[in-house]
Amino acid sequence: MAKGTSPTGRVSSKARRGQRGRLRGGLLALAVVLAGIAVWWAVEWPGSSGGQALYQFNTQDFHSLAFDPASADTLYFGHHQGLKVSRDGGKTWADTDLTGADAMALALPAGGDRRYIAGHNVFFVSTDRGKTWQPQRNNLPDLDLHGFAASPSDPNRLYTYAVGIGELFTSGDGGAIWEVRALPPGMAMGMLPLAVAPDDPLRVYAAGTQVVESRDGGKTWQGQSGPPSAVSAIAAAPANPGVLYVGTADGLWKRVTDGSWLKLPVTPHGAVLAVAVSATQPERVAIVDLEGYFFRSDDGGQSWNGGKDR
Repeated sequence: MAKGTSPTGRVSSKARRGQRGRLRGGLLALAVVLAGIAVWWAVEWPGSSGGQALYQFNTQDFHSLAFDPASADTLYFGHHQGLKVSRDGGKTWADTDLTGADAMALALPAGGDRRYIAGHNVFFVSTDRGKTWQPQRNNLPDLDLHGFAASPSDPNRLYTYAVGIGELFTSGDGGAIWEVRALPPGMAMGMLPLAVAPDDPLRVYAAGTQVVESRDGGKTWQGQSGPPSAVSAIAAAPANPGVLYVGTADGLWKRVTDGSWLKLPVTPHGAVLAVAVSATQPERVAIVDLEGYFFRSDDGGQSWNGGKDR
């Protein structure tokens, strides 16, 4: 006679209770395993709660990002050792011919063929849309440039922050002659993220512990409301005047046309270090975070990479 059965072959109540206990124990163990998998997914998979990362850069640092003004699928990524390019919206990347030069900041204005790169003792210009690069002669007293922006509507109007002397400069001739401008109050620091409005070359945004705005090319500044943490990157939407995207240690924020700020649902690893917005596809936004993960949104930051690319 089998253990746990009565002489009639029926399972005893004690045996049934034991089976139910073993079943509950098995289900509990399965739940623990599934919970562990969920935690691993949330922690280990980049951006799992806010879209998957399309790519991770293996460079030593992560500084600048820009869309080609003629193509929403072409992006450039700058780091201390050179410049990379993607032709498929950020899924794959390759080195460009510009290597060994610091591409800490990129500026690819939509008008004309000029392109700019600035960084540690680097100020290069291209007059053929990035095919070739050469140093730009200039009168800057310091070439350690830790902030740089070009006007989308006037490719000759530039702004830069020279960290060695703590001064802000502007140029109206493509970078040959520079004039000193007022540094925004409280903005003397190692970095000064800069952006220029798409429809006005004299409307400039600067960011640090807050976002400030100048409407006279940097002569005077006005304080603006901003996200609750210091800004590490800023981009003005080329086709949407008044819309800003800012990267912070607390994620990515968007200022909409009414001046209010929205935190966007992307989960980077650490601070957002670089932000870019496409001129040809206004709702396409891209970021790079502290660990080199690249994320892309095609709907103005509401969803990231469609949750499909891994």
